[in-house]
Amino acid sequence: MDEIPLEKAIGLIYPRITVLVTTQNAKGKTNAAPYSWIAPVSFKPPMLYLGIQRRETLTIKNMRETKEFVVNIVTKEWASKAIACEAKIPDKIEKSGITMKESKKVKAPSAAEAKIVLECKLHKIIETDKADHFLVIGEIVHAEKDEGLKDKEIVMHYTGANFVSPGPGYKVERKK
Repeated sequence: MDEIPLEKAIGLIYPRITVLVTTQNAKGKTNAAPYSWIAPVSFKPPMLYLGIQRRETLTIKNMRETKEFVVNIVTKEWASKAIACEAKIPDKIEKSGITMKESKKVKAPSAAEAKIVLECKLHKIIETDKADHFLVIGEIVHAEKDEGLKDKEIVMHYTGANFVSPGPGYKVERKK
C-alpha cells in the first residue's frame, strides 16, 4: 500500500451523504448551507452529528441562538440548488430556487424538495482545541420520508465537485 500524506487522510472517508442544513435566527431569517460531514450517534434518543467549519457561520450562529435546525437529505433532482447555497451571497436561498416549507416540530423551515427531512433540537456544539470543525450534536424530534424515494436518488459527496449515488446493494452475513 502507498503512504498517504496526513492532510489527505480524512478525504479517504468517502462517499459522504450530502445534506442541506436549514436554520432560522430569532428574527425569522432563514439560512441554508450544504454539508457532508454527518452521521448517526444514537438510536435512543435518535441523534446525529454534523461537522461544521470552526468559525461563526450563520448556521452555527442560528443554532446557538434558536437551538434548532433541519437536516434535508439531498437528492439528484435538486442537488445543484442545494450546493448553490454554499455561496456567501444575499438571498442565496431564493436565488438557488429552493422552496422553503414550514416544519412540523421546529421553527426552522424545511426544503420542500427534500424527500427525507430530519428536524432537530440542538443538543450540544463541541469545540476541541485542535480540530478545525465544530461537532454539532442534534436530537431528531421529527422525521419524514417520501416512500417513493429510491436509494439511487440520494447524493453523496466524493471529492471537490464530484458526487455519486448509491449503486446496487448487496448483503454481508452478520453474526449476532
